[in-house]
Amino acid sequence: MLDIDFMIEILPRVLRASLVTLEISFLSLSFSILLGLAFSMVALTSGKFVNILIRCFVEFTRGVPQLVQISIIYFALPYIGIFFDEFWTGVVALSFIGAGYTIEIFRNAVLNINKGQQEAGKILGFSNYQNLIYILYPQIIKRSLPPITNELINVVKASALLSVISVNELTKIMNDVIFEYFVVIEVLLEATIMYLLIISVLVYISRYFEKKLVI
Repeated sequence: MLDIDFMIEILPRVLRASLVTLEISFLSLSFSILLGLAFSMVALTSGKFVNILIRCFVEFTRGVPQLVQISIIYFALPYIGIFFDEFWTGVVALSFIGAGYTIEIFRNAVLNINKGQQEAGKILGFSNYQNLIYILYPQIIKRSLPPITNELINVVKASALLSVISVNELTKIMNDVIFEYFVVIEVLLEATIMYLLIISVLVYISRYFEKKLVI
């Protein structure tokens, strides 16, 4: 039988940890979107050499295991004189990991827009950057929402890896409770429910905005 009283007892700790998971996820995705927009704009308007560098960054973030990337950033930043606490180290790590995906999301969305619109911008005298900002990027918001939602879900799940650098997110607190009370099933069940609730709410919010946006 499940110990419901124990699950209720640890619920405040689980909720606090869930809030940390949400904070890290939203911050990381926000920075990932900003980096994705910036780097995709550079990739679409720059020469071959810059595109190769951005491609190497994308392949690195998508090809190297996330835990390895988190460890590299956790140990590398202090080595070069940049110091963050565990929370912000986790945000930086997940932001760079997410950027590797958002770059491709925005770049592909722009490339799938009718070429005639790009030509129209040139006729109006727009530069490549102005073309992207005023004509192309406003049109990719709605079509980018589903992959961005998937990326947010991936960030929520990847945040569990931050337990290895002692970030007090949901998985870290779950492990602490298990080792403190030697209770496994109830803790795992409660954490699983919380992850499912978080992801379900995020998907609902995304679908809501997707329906509201008319492009």
